[in-house]
Parts: sequence; structure tokens; C-alpha cells
Amino acid sequence: MASNSWAAVLTSLKAPGTLYNTYTTAKSMLTSATALEGASSALITLPPNFFYRGKGLHIFGTAGISNRVTGPDTFTAQIMVGAVIAFTTGAINLTTTAHTTIPAKFDFYLTCQKEGNGTLGQLMGQSIWQGQMIAQAASLADNAGGTGNAMAPNTAAALGTGFDCTVANTLDFFVAQSFSGAGNGFQMIQYFVEELN
Repeated sequence: MASNSWAAVLTSLKAPGTLYNTYTTAKSMLTSATALEGASSALITLPPNFFYRGKGLHIFGTAGISNRVTGPDTFTAQIMVGAVIAFTTGAINLTTTAHTTIPAKFDFYLTCQKEGNGTLGQLMGQSIWQGQMIAQAASLADNAGGTGNAMAPNTAAALGTGFDCTVANTLDFFVAQSFSGAGNGFQMIQYFVEELN
């Protein structure tokens, strides 16, 4: 049986965000205290009951990523629904070739698999990362076998942490670094959230 479906952009980045480095604990690339106006304007509050079984989101964009030569280091991206880590990439390997804010492309595909109040809402997702600094395994230099792109997480599909679908929730994008230093950084350059119905 046929059904109507469409995609609509819910929010986008108006200008590149702040370059964050010298941190390890996950922080918002959109709402941290020093975020630029352009980045904070991409934060969106989803209405109550926005998520239902089968509801999809496509979150995509580009970032400037810095990494040091003395790693190997990793970063971890998280999609936050309210205060809950609804999806995490797990640690993404960076090459052992140093870079300063060179471009990377990311795509997240998220689908609501469970809905409800309390902690009943759960998303299943996958992300794809492309960039010269991305590695599929640790301790690889640029252009070695397995560099340039990665699926994250690189595990069997699983449900994320549960959240309450019946209340309004902010949708945010967090990043953590495995090493705190000026040479490791993340800057949101382009960011879009597309609703898939």
C-alpha cells in the first residue's frame, strides 16, 4: 500500500560555529556558553509526540576537525534529545597525521523504534564520516589502508538510551575528544536537520 512521505529541513546553521579545543568531556557544538550566534540558532526544540515508531531524522553537514600527530586520538559525536544521549557514534579514530580544521562530512540516519513516556522512546541510528583525518583503525597515517571514511558506530545496530517522547525536547549535537589539547578540535561549519516522514 502506498503512503505519502516527504522530507523537510527543520533547522540549519546560519554561520560557522566556534572552534572548540582543549577539552575531553562532551560539549554542545550548538549551545555551549561560547557558541556563536550562528551555531546557537541551529538548536531546535521538538514538540511533544514528535517521535513515533518509524519517524526518521537525517542530520548532516560538515565540520572542521583538527588532530595531532602524536596520537592516535579519537572523537565521539552524540545526538542529544533533551539531556539524554539518544545516539552515540562511539569513538571515531583519527589518523596520526596532524591537521588543522580540515573539512569532514557527516551523515546521521536515525529512526524511532520505540515510543512513549519516561524512558520508553528509543532511536536506532548510523553515522557516516568522510574526511582525510578519519581512520577505520587506530595508528594509521593519512592515505594508509582504511583512512578517509568510517561508519560509526562500527557495531551491530542497537537502540540508544531511552527518552520521553511525550514532552518537548531539544535536539543537540555534542562532541567529546579523547585528548585535551590545542591540536585537537572540532568546529561545526554546516549543519542541517531533515525530518523524514
